[in-house]
Amino acid sequence: MKSPPRLLPNLRSPGSAGKLSADSTAPKGNFPQILYPADGGLFPAAFATPATWVRRALGALCVGGALLGGGLAAAEWAPIGGIVGGPKNPGQVAYVEQLQRMGAGPVAGIPEPILLWPQGAPEAVPDASGVFTDEDKPAIYAFPAPASNNTGAAVLILPGGGFTNRCMDNEGVQVAKFLNRHGIAGFVLRYRIGPNYPSRTVSTMDAHRAMRLLRARATEFKIAPDRIGTIGFSAGGELQGDAFYNAVLDGDPAALDPLDRVSTRANFNALIYGGRDIRNPAAAAPTFLFNTIEDAGHLRVQVSVLNSLRQAGIPVEAHFNQVGPHGTAMSLGDPLLGDWPGLMVKWLRVGGFLGANR
Repeated sequence: MKSPPRLLPNLRSPGSAGKLSADSTAPKGNFPQILYPADGGLFPAAFATPATWVRRALGALCVGGALLGGGLAAAEWAPIGGIVGGPKNPGQVAYVEQLQRMGAGPVAGIPEPILLWPQGAPEAVPDASGVFTDEDKPAIYAFPAPASNNTGAAVLILPGGGFTNRCMDNEGVQVAKFLNRHGIAGFVLRYRIGPNYPSRTVSTMDAHRAMRLLRARATEFKIAPDRIGTIGFSAGGELQGDAFYNAVLDGDPAALDPLDRVSTRANFNALIYGGRDIRNPAAAAPTFLFNTIEDAGHLRVQVSVLNSLRQAGIPVEAHFNQVGPHGTAMSLGDPLLGDWPGLMVKWLRVGGFLGANR
């Protein structure tokens, strides 16, 4: 397998570069102190300047980025046929998964899940009736790039949700569709979460298996096995730290399961308002970081990752916006927070991950 492409020398930071600190006091400047436009373009007047706790609640509900302009079209976003009640957001479980569980059949535009272990996942725990549900069956949802602009690059998408739910829409499906527009295949991971799976070991196992499956079936998915990366949001970024920084596994040639013979190493990673301290930064893949200064708790970890990678000479690019709470997702179209997805694509292009002439 070829070595992963490296970023151009001018993007590499020398190990002697000064450290950044999450505790540094940023200059006040003339930065806006609200996240959302006050002109009524996205919210009624009552929501023109929502309080910090409201904004954080939106992020916790997996809808913040959608309300910031990154949402699906109304018909796509709303529960189909009124089967799922409540507000038009996925809540704790993506509405597409709710619908499928309730017998409504496949949802338009959402592929069938590809089970990571078709014969049953290791350490799966049945319910009280001895039945294994979808929550016990880790899977990926494949969104291949259109043939007309396929770059061969692929991204395994790890939605956030605090390991108690998964923001499968605004930190999953929307991300895949954005990547598709740039010729990048997206694969949304349904990893196991609490309360049945409180151990991070299980979710790490799921992430490793997904990477191995993508690499082993690269020809089928029309992707390059040496240009497969990951993107994780919040808890998904923590899972990246577990699986793709601190516990990378080489393939075992003697393994009985063919997938276990394949490496779990990612060729690049994008950490979006999440991550973990890196134990061996010299072995890390090139990394893209996005967060906001306002998201202080998660920013500390990201600054730690940034400094570790810079000192190790690993290609890294970071964008820390002045304002914005935790959990803003893609925020496409938002004047304050909507630029980072495009900057990430440019970073991938400069690094050679999108192939020649892309």
